[in-house]
Amino acid sequence: SFKQDYLKDRIKPKEIVALQTLLDSLTLQYSRVLNKIAVLKEEENLILANKSIGGANNGVLADELELMVDFFAKKLTAIKDDVLENSLKEKKIKEQIDKLNNEMAVKRNSYSQPEGNIVVKVNAGSRSTATFEIAYLITSGATWSSFYDVRSKDVNSKVDIIYKAKITQNTGEDWINARLRLSTGNPSAGGVKPELYPWYLNFLAPQPIYKQQGISKGRKENMNASGDVPAMAAGAETKSFEWTPVQQTESQLSSEFVIADPYTVLSNNEEYQVNIQKYNLPSAYEYISAPKLDADVFLTARITGWDALSLTAGPAYVYFDDGYVGESYINPVETGDTLTVSMGRDKRIIVKREKLKEYSSSKLFGSNKERTFNFEITVRNTKKDAANIILEDQIPVSQDIDIEVKTEELSGGSLVAETGKITWSLALQPNETKKIKFGFVVKHPKDKTVSGL
Repeated sequence: SFKQDYLKDRIKPKEIVALQTLLDSLTLQYSRVLNKIAVLKEEENLILANKSIGGANNGVLADELELMVDFFAKKLTAIKDDVLENSLKEKKIKEQIDKLNNEMAVKRNSYSQPEGNIVVKVNAGSRSTATFEIAYLITSGATWSSFYDVRSKDVNSKVDIIYKAKITQNTGEDWINARLRLSTGNPSAGGVKPELYPWYLNFLAPQPIYKQQGISKGRKENMNASGDVPAMAAGAETKSFEWTPVQQTESQLSSEFVIADPYTVLSNNEEYQVNIQKYNLPSAYEYISAPKLDADVFLTARITGWDALSLTAGPAYVYFDDGYVGESYINPVETGDTLTVSMGRDKRIIVKREKLKEYSSSKLFGSNKERTFNFEITVRNTKKDAANIILEDQIPVSQDIDIEVKTEELSGGSLVAETGKITWSLALQPNETKKIKFGFVVKHPKDKTVSGL
């Protein structure tokens, strides 16, 4: 059994002792500076309180007045200069003290936890000497979450997915050169299966509505919402490293990764990064642009073979051609057999979308109005290499029987009627320009206004 001991004096770590010594020294300096400022201000008040000379009825000789003015000027100037100098010292020392206090707060967070004792009672058949190895379970204070580096050299290369973990712990005990084993299971979630109970339906009895001070009050409805938000990493490593073997095992309920290299993880809630595994996966690259929303062209990598890996949801930091592109997110639950990752914008492919006003019109036919819309998308490849580009646009989808939408020209685009999405696949040679035109007609009663147009 385990029993906490709140009265036991813990041996302070060397870093906390060093910080405390420096903090005590600065606190003493700070107090002395404050005392010096206080004395100077009292001296100034004393001089100002005795500045009257000569009395109410007696005059003062010019020579005496000049001497007194000179005395007051020199003395007050010296005092105010000393106050200013010591005030600057006070500010600098205070800044150092605040920094040390912040650092001490982090260090004390782990040190302030009470220690305890493990009590072992042994039932032995006879008196003997024995050696025990104690293993214990920590149910809180230690967590890990996954994140990824996604790296590619160029459009002809495979994609490296580097599986990493962020580990934090505040258990009260530092893990020195520990052998880590990371599991995707969560024992704290419990293992008892839920039970289904009968689902009864009844007519809802009407409830009276009360009015009070002009506010209508009826029955209240309780609404609950919950969701998981992934923690964002402060950054991602960019240096290369040597990989060591990681043993991966799978059970019916979870996967485990046994990290070969030992790691030191201090009990301070700081984040430690651990390399789990590196995968080199085939990928097909293509350019995608939706100029209605963003005129830029995005290079995407469609990665296959990832679904055979034991990946967990987490942020992904994307690198292309040795440059950082941006942040994405990998969620194995919501992704199919192909993982699509944006590798960044390519400014060398220029896309322009414009409305053709001369081919757009609004006409009346009896009780109906017919509005025609036509657009043109121009794509130019300024790269030295050929490029395959997917263009995406859309036409509106009617949700009312009185609103009729008809497509006109699509320039060979593929239309999904349910969503109105149009897709074009273009192959552009270096310095080649292509134009795509598409249009649609919206017919509706002339006395009604259609929102969204």
